[in-house]
Amino acid sequence: MNREQRAEKLAAHHWEKHRDRLRSVVERERFGLICDFDGTLSAFAPLPTQAVILPENAALLDALAERVTVVALVSGRGARDLRQRFERPYAVYYGNHGLEFWRDDRLMLVETAHAWSEPLQHVLDAVRAMNFEGVIVEDKGVTGSIHYRLAHDTAATRAALQELLAPLCEQSGFRLSEGQFIWEVNPPLQVDKGTAVRAIVEEYQLDGAIFIGDDVTDYAAMRMLRQLAADPQRDLRGLSLGVVHPTSPPDLFTACDLTADGVHDVTGFLRWVLEHRPLPVSVKDKE
Repeated sequence: MNREQRAEKLAAHHWEKHRDRLRSVVERERFGLICDFDGTLSAFAPLPTQAVILPENAALLDALAERVTVVALVSGRGARDLRQRFERPYAVYYGNHGLEFWRDDRLMLVETAHAWSEPLQHVLDAVRAMNFEGVIVEDKGVTGSIHYRLAHDTAATRAALQELLAPLCEQSGFRLSEGQFIWEVNPPLQVDKGTAVRAIVEEYQLDGAIFIGDDVTDYAAMRMLRQLAADPQRDLRGLSLGVVHPTSPPDLFTACDLTADGVHDVTGFLRWVLEHRPLPVSVKDKE
């Protein structure tokens, strides 16, 4: 997809052109906002440890917390790491692509994931031993992320990492998936950002939900929200917002319902939601 085609798709699906659809979701009684973190609320950083939420986005989520049923973050980062980057008493945190969540002031791990911690170390150690230039190995306990955004030749590094990782993952049973300048190593469990979204929708009995994400691992959340909204047994309206970057994969436009033009446009979107989300009666009474 060339630059012109990307711009056309972005413009056609931009959230500002679909405000009526958005209102039909945002104005639901039990509305929840579910967000990815990196590339969505936070701009991409050279190192994973340097990512911070945009101050404007943090302030808007704080304001929205009084108006929505739940604000949840669903990320590939570990849940503890995610919470440290945006620690709020009202927020719900799902990390490691749904394998972890923060509950009762402690980290909870999906039971079936524990057995994959030791085998993961063998895979990550093999990558570390190669000393790839510009490659960062992120160990998240039961999943691993291998970042190559800083490599001098990203295409060559991507191919070399794939050649190393594919047989290692096949032998040890891990799933290998790809994001923007990243290889993800995950255990073969039926857990992902989609199952996290379903858990949030069901726990908070949402009848309206918006998911915001930008990368391949967010597709599972987008698909799940679409599937839940299509279920005739549920009274749920849902939309996904795909955050488009210059490096976004073309199939993002198929996966999401609406688009935003980068992280700063997410700020504009959150501001619009705040303006159009009515205050609960209990809050109005306090005023």
